[in-house]
Amino acid sequence: MDLYRTAALALDALVARDLQPQPEFVGAARRALGTLDAALRERRGRQGPKVLKTARGGSFGRGTALRDGCDSESVVFLDCFESFQDLRARRVAVLEDTRPLLEAWQQDPGPGLSVQLPAQCSPGVLQFRLVSEDLENWMDVTLVPAFDVLGQLNSGAKPKPQVYRTLLSSGCQGGEHAACFAELRRSFVNTRPAKLKSLILLVKHWYRQVSSQEAGRSALPPVYALELLTIFAWEQGCRNPNFSLAQGLRTVLGLIEQYQQLCVFWTDNYSLEDPVIGKSLRQQLERPRPVILDPADPTWDVGSGAAWRWDVLAREAASCYDNPCFTQATGDPVQPWDGLDLPHAGSAAVSHPNHGDLPQEIPEHSRRHNTKPPRAKNKQPPPASASPWVPGTAPDLSRVSPKELDRFIQDHLKPSREFQEQVKRGVDGILSCLRERCTHKVSRICKGGSFGRGTDLRGDCDAELVIFFNDLTGFRGQGPRCVEILDDMRAQLKSQWQDPVPGLSLKFPEQKVPGALRCQLVSAALGSPVDVSLLPTYDAVGQLTSGAKPKPQVYLALLSSGCQGGEHAACFAELRRSFVNTRPAKLKSLILLVKHWYRQVAVQNTGASLPPAYALELLTIFAWEQGCGKDSFSMAQGLRTVLGLVQQHGQLCVYWTLNYGIEEPALRMHLLDQLRKTRPLVLDPADPTWNVGQGSWQLLAREATALEKQICHMSGAGTAVEPWDVMPALLHQTPARDLDRFISDFLQPNRQFLAQVNKAVDTICSFLRENCFRDSPIRVLKVVKGGSSAKGTALRGRSDADIVVFLSCFRHFTEQGIKRAEVISEIRTQLEACQRKQQFEVKFEICKWDNPRVLSFTLTSHTLLDQSVDFDVLPAFDALGHLVSGSRPESRIYADLIRSYSVPGEFSTCFTELQRDFIVSRPTKLKSLIRLVKHWYQEVQAAM
Repeated sequence: MDLYRTAALALDALVARDLQPQPEFVGAARRALGTLDAALRERRGRQGPKVLKTARGGSFGRGTALRDGCDSESVVFLDCFESFQDLRARRVAVLEDTRPLLEAWQQDPGPGLSVQLPAQCSPGVLQFRLVSEDLENWMDVTLVPAFDVLGQLNSGAKPKPQVYRTLLSSGCQGGEHAACFAELRRSFVNTRPAKLKSLILLVKHWYRQVSSQEAGRSALPPVYALELLTIFAWEQGCRNPNFSLAQGLRTVLGLIEQYQQLCVFWTDNYSLEDPVIGKSLRQQLERPRPVILDPADPTWDVGSGAAWRWDVLAREAASCYDNPCFTQATGDPVQPWDGLDLPHAGSAAVSHPNHGDLPQEIPEHSRRHNTKPPRAKNKQPPPASASPWVPGTAPDLSRVSPKELDRFIQDHLKPSREFQEQVKRGVDGILSCLRERCTHKVSRICKGGSFGRGTDLRGDCDAELVIFFNDLTGFRGQGPRCVEILDDMRAQLKSQWQDPVPGLSLKFPEQKVPGALRCQLVSAALGSPVDVSLLPTYDAVGQLTSGAKPKPQVYLALLSSGCQGGEHAACFAELRRSFVNTRPAKLKSLILLVKHWYRQVAVQNTGASLPPAYALELLTIFAWEQGCGKDSFSMAQGLRTVLGLVQQHGQLCVYWTLNYGIEEPALRMHLLDQLRKTRPLVLDPADPTWNVGQGSWQLLAREATALEKQICHMSGAGTAVEPWDVMPALLHQTPARDLDRFISDFLQPNRQFLAQVNKAVDTICSFLRENCFRDSPIRVLKVVKGGSSAKGTALRGRSDADIVVFLSCFRHFTEQGIKRAEVISEIRTQLEACQRKQQFEVKFEICKWDNPRVLSFTLTSHTLLDQSVDFDVLPAFDALGHLVSGSRPESRIYADLIRSYSVPGEFSTCFTELQRDFIVSRPTKLKSLIRLVKHWYQEVQAAM
């Protein structure tokens, strides 16, 4: 039954014949453990704590038990445990009480079985072994008392965050209470395809062979870690229920070889959304590699790189690939699944788009990040619940914390100097050849594309060589002449390329783009080929001095040429390059980060018609200009802002007037026509005919939404990183006829959120009215809602509101300052009680800072993270009393006010009802105009 000697095609038969447990033993063991469960229930029902439920864990419970010997966990949930602390304090006593029952059951466990009860060496559990009559099959069983923290969970339901907060606050050791989550662990594995369980058996059989040869067997990682690693490998590399066992095994062993890079966890049951859980999870992910977190218990690092001898398994894995089990019938080696980009047989290192086999600039401490995004071949992307970090691939952006993003960009996204120098020499060689040999006269040349703009990603570099020819004298009629020029360029390059850079060759792939000659620079040093597009074009702009604007006649000629959108974009390559190249270095780093995310989406969804990456470059610049404008900023905030705009793609209207303006009537009319087109609109800053935003944004928007709650968007405190305040369209760029749409799209608050806020405020007001000063002579006379939310003029995003509490203890304006601190303290107490006792559809947060004059709280949407209302709770003198709607206050009230005030507006809260009603009664469109003016006011403030 030697795995290594088994042919790759015979592995399925090996599993069925020799690795799956014998049905007779499985049935006998299940019946025996069932009688033990019944005995426990019966005895506990008569005396001692009650058995709430039992659960079967271990490999036997998960359906991954091996023949000849396996493990099982019998978890008994008792009502005497009301907390994890209870469990820790009382489980030893409970087990001592249980042992006599186990010894009695031992006498007759069932037909065909015997029970061995060894000396107990593990505190908190009882261990015994079930053995078959022929002694060929056995099962080590652990009886574990547990606290029923989960209760009765519906199938597929996720535990409440409070469950894990309770676990984390209990002060437990990692995995100490893992048994309490046995049901979740079993469900996580049991729902997998049958063949994946067969692969798990094969991996465990390999592990058993290795461990039998090792003297330090106890130092090897637990076999459950390999079960999880196998599931992870299948999720990321295959996801097909029918696959090659040899390929699956080869993939898992490849991961084991790279154990020092492994960081694997899932968010099926716990996630980063809760601040307490998120903080703990981030701490776990900083542990020594490998990190393999149990999907049911976030305190349990099953991989525990600091505790186990993964190097032993890695050495064995690296030495076994020449065996028959990894050889195809053709004699070729079995390759790992492509989705993980592990080294294929015959290669010396992890394949990398830049570095190939070159041991260059990656420092030792960064080698684990020397990666690229996972490829996908006609398969679905991994589920949102899986949150892995894969060796041999670029560290998943979602797993990089905000504080590590700058280093991540430097280490993994920026091309090396050697790479850029090599490309530059290759490009210069092409240009030199064309200048000297081309039949048609070259006037000048511009380097464009991401290489020219300085936004090329490591492993994804494109260069455009825009060649201005004297023979091309206008926008019209370029086609036939360009074909002639392209043929000449190709002929010259093919015949005259004389290896200007040692080891660098020039290849010509199939030409699919009309009007361009595509070639590739290829060398071992570059890793992957670099695409170079040669574009012969008309010199429309001419030689411009730095910062100069093209003459309007240039664009008038372009518009009158009858061209398609972007048809002559190459003519404006210098303007495009200057537009990006003048930006701060850190903004270009943010562009690289956004493009890396875009590339990850693209490679996992081959064939999707996404907008060009250049559209994301422009969107990033727009976000920075409108939301930040500083040379130094938070990379996480910038990324969060850009992805937020991607989610609002249906409202994007982005353009610049640096090179073309609205002074000329023809240009103005063209620009207005562009602005009337379907969104998204992202106009090229150099060519007003080119809407770069065309393409399918829906997929990008879904992926951006999925990334919102991952580590890269979470602050150290566990809260979501705040984006910059940027709207997908600007007021001053909006045509007058579109202002109503601008207000409805961008300024009016979300109706569902408003309804949730109003419902929450009504609950809070009622609670304060009924509970404040209940045991005091002070009475709450009324509670009134004020501020922009109550007036109906709140802006989308963060708005303000007041809750004014009118109290009987204030009998005059001047008394509002008396007992104010005491009053605020009582209101805070009741507000905190309301927060605890009432259920809200919005997030309810009370300001932690004590202020004797005012109490503040915030209501935030759970789903729309940028939607919130800040409330001030203000105690006030009831100067107006009960006013009939439309009636006017008595004159004496204002006479008293004038005599009492010393600071203008000091007692304005007393008149909240009048202020509110004055605006509420106005027409809806007037309130829209108020919103528009307030938005303009905010823009002015932001610009100051």
